[in-house]
Amino acid sequence: MTTLSSTAPSIWKNHAFSVLFSTALFADFSGKIYDLALPLLVFDLTHSSQWMGWMRAVEFLPNLLLALFIGVWVDKSDKKRWSQWMLIGQFTTLITAYLAVEHLAKPLVVLFPCAFLMMAFNYGYQNARMSILKHALPQQMQNLATARISSLYSIMETIGPVLSGAILMLSAIHHVFVLCAALLLLSFWRLHRLSYQENAAILSNQKAPVLKQIAQGWQLWYQEKNMRLITYAVMVINTTGAVFWIQAIYFAKADLALDSLQVSYLVAASGIGGLLGAFSAEKIRAKIGLGRLLIGSIVLESLGFLFPALYSHLFALAASLFWISSIGLYSNICIWSYRQEAFESQHIGKVAGITGSLFKLLMPFGLAASGYLVSDLGLTSVFITCCVVQLLTGLTLCFTRVAKIA
Repeated sequence: MTTLSSTAPSIWKNHAFSVLFSTALFADFSGKIYDLALPLLVFDLTHSSQWMGWMRAVEFLPNLLLALFIGVWVDKSDKKRWSQWMLIGQFTTLITAYLAVEHLAKPLVVLFPCAFLMMAFNYGYQNARMSILKHALPQQMQNLATARISSLYSIMETIGPVLSGAILMLSAIHHVFVLCAALLLLSFWRLHRLSYQENAAILSNQKAPVLKQIAQGWQLWYQEKNMRLITYAVMVINTTGAVFWIQAIYFAKADLALDSLQVSYLVAASGIGGLLGAFSAEKIRAKIGLGRLLIGSIVLESLGFLFPALYSHLFALAASLFWISSIGLYSNICIWSYRQEAFESQHIGKVAGITGSLFKLLMPFGLAASGYLVSDLGLTSVFITCCVVQLLTGLTLCFTRVAKIA
């Protein structure tokens, strides 16, 4: 197994990568606008931290219930065609959500299942995209490709909220869903240009029953001890990060009395920090190793949760989001890179499904509980709890074999 990839300066000349990158550009742009618009819409409809928490929890249920099966289905399918169907599914869901808010007196009845389906289709697309990267690119490009794809998250974190915030000033929040749907159509069109041929030999090895392949994926995951330890840690830090993010939006709206445009600028500022992380992660990994970079980012990110707890001000929240985005992206790149490198291409879909399910296992429960904890204990206590839990998780990893990963 290779755990440290050399830099491949010609990655932008690789046809498969350039198409996948541009496809992801439109899809992730749509996703970031949607991620901001949905909680703002729920707040406007309910003015409730509990409902915001429940909506966010429902979004992560597909990872808990379906990710295992999605991973196997991706391995067994034509990944390009599968990805296109996932994009169409998201497009249909967004139009349905728009029509529900436009015409129904109680749109939450439709928005909850739409939130579930949106995340399910998005996860199916993301899983297939990572599988195509694993199949289409040589091993020495894997780490760099993961870092560059990850940089899109930060770029969209910056551009998406600004654009959606500007649109929100001109129209109702749910009108943003139409823009998101249009971007997904652009992603579909771009993906259609991908010259990608499934490996017939690999597909022929995927004829075993779904449950048997899931069992095989579990065995592969369990035998890879470093991935197992990383997974346990990610289960925790994904939950602390998600709870902080959704309640930070509530804090901005309810306590700081920011309007939707101001919130969008606040979230956009955090994306600038993420760009710093995306384009420096590979160099830092080469110097200190993946394990140390992962652990350091988990520990340092946790400190960002304290900023708004110590100082209830707009600048404290802005600094917190900037810090979390810039430091937190290091851990994401480390996790995704290690998973890409640690498993063979014919198994990456099912392993990604298993780890994707486990990564989000605690999130629905944490998010659903977070709104009630805010009501009972206050935002400050929730932010401090997120910090302490994540800090202990990172420090625990220092005493494991993960710290020695190159």
